[in-house]
Amino acid sequence: MSLTARRFTGTPAQRIDVPKLSKVTREEAERLPLLDRVLLQEHERHAGRLADIRRVAEKLAALDSIVQAAKADGAYIEIAYVRLSYSGYSATPDGRRVNAVVLRTSDSISSWRKPKAQNAVANALLAAGWRVVNVYAEGSEISLDTVVFMHGHRAVETSCMRQWVIDAIEAGHITAATQGRHPATDTGTPLNAANAGAARTACAS
Repeated sequence: MSLTARRFTGTPAQRIDVPKLSKVTREEAERLPLLDRVLLQEHERHAGRLADIRRVAEKLAALDSIVQAAKADGAYIEIAYVRLSYSGYSATPDGRRVNAVVLRTSDSISSWRKPKAQNAVANALLAAGWRVVNVYAEGSEISLDTVVFMHGHRAVETSCMRQWVIDAIEAGHITAATQGRHPATDTGTPLNAANAGAARTACAS
């Protein structure tokens, strides 16, 4: 039997209850028994995650079609990272700012790095008529780039590989007017096939 299986089938040696403490200072927590400290920390982590889910809950149903399209391209959404973004985004510099729903694909060793799967969410959003409004694509290609899409007053933050950004610049979906830090701010609006190679060099440096 695997370790995971034993975790769920084994009989616990004792009943485990979360300490009945509404709020504990760091000093008070350090005086608790070790088991209570571990349980209290896990309880706080769980409460924080539930708060994240409540904030994003009403926005998720509208994204089911995007998730299903991405899944059809081999993407696996990292559920643990689904939340509202910490930053606000807008379609224009002076437009209404909204927090985006974060939808990122798995980037584990087993999936590293399949372009179709890694770019699946971005491709699904683009195909559904969403507009790129913010891009962070700089530094090494080892790390995935961040792309933010908007559709009306809805926004989604996802990740993609550098080549997706280069192709989107060449196609005119990302231009020098697109907010963020990316090659198009240095190489023109938009890139064409003739200077796409220069952009790839700039991205790699």
